[in-house]
Amino acid sequence: MAEAYFEKVKYRLPQHPVIEAYVRPKLDYISRIVSLGKATSLLDVGCGNGVFTYYFERLCGFVTGLDNSRNMLAENPCPRVVQCGATDLPFPDSSFDVVFEANLLHHVEDRTKVVREMARVSRRWVVLIEPNRYNPLMLAFGLVVPAERGLLTSTRASNLALLRGIGLRPISWMTTGMISQNNTPSVLLPLLKWFDREIWYGEYVVLIAEKP
Repeated sequence: MAEAYFEKVKYRLPQHPVIEAYVRPKLDYISRIVSLGKATSLLDVGCGNGVFTYYFERLCGFVTGLDNSRNMLAENPCPRVVQCGATDLPFPDSSFDVVFEANLLHHVEDRTKVVREMARVSRRWVVLIEPNRYNPLMLAFGLVVPAERGLLTSTRASNLALLRGIGLRPISWMTTGMISQNNTPSVLLPLLKWFDREIWYGEYVVLIAEKP
């Protein structure tokens, strides 16, 4: 169901002001813990049309995007993209300094397998951004849209357990934000930026883990 959904859906492009407002606070938070510089190699798993890939490319020296959807990759501006599923990444062990995903895990059948693969190809860092089911808007979205039902089991606790379950060591995490990348009207950005902080009912959970 999710694969068919992403072959026809249209999302805002990475340069859209709402996308930037959605991405920037999360990247600022990640950058406080993970070194993102010109010597950093990063894999964006489930990169879609480049919502995060576009901004990582301005921070890191070598960025690769990977997604299973030809439709989404067609709009991704990253010059290095790979069409592939996330359960069998086509890279050797320890290929990237950072392996990142945003809004992918709640769409896959085997979250553990995906995160284990992310850890395998990472030298050190694994970073997740997933919806928070305790946010009222996210809860409603999960109930209404069949392809988004997986977010109903996505919480900070569930994602921390997922990381720990495969032997990763969570370093930092935050529940934050009220900007939805594809639904928030631009006119609301000045108001909603107030929620770009730790807040239990925020829309997203950002988790940073380290390989032992």
